[in-house]
Amino acid sequence: MKDIWEIKHSSHRIRIESTWDQKKLWVDGVLQDDQPGFTLSSRLFGKLRDENGEFQEIKVSLGLSCFYTKCRIFIGDSLIYSTEIAWEG
Repeated sequence: MKDIWEIKHSSHRIRIESTWDQKKLWVDGVLQDDQPGFTLSSRLFGKLRDENGEFQEIKVSLGLSCFYTKCRIFIGDSLIYSTEIAWEG
């Protein structure tokens, strides 16, 4: 099983890959965090540069449910994506 989420945030592309034995966070094609091994839940961390040149933290929470993997992506303290919310656009 392999789940992939690709999110565009400002001018950045955030990609999360989750397989049964590996979790990865990519920002603009650069690997920023990697968690090997089987886990029921994982946290990934990274950074991106905003329009003012300052860095913002990226936090990703992954959790395994019975039928699919749940994914939540935060920039700073703001939730920008969740598999549990129907997003517009």
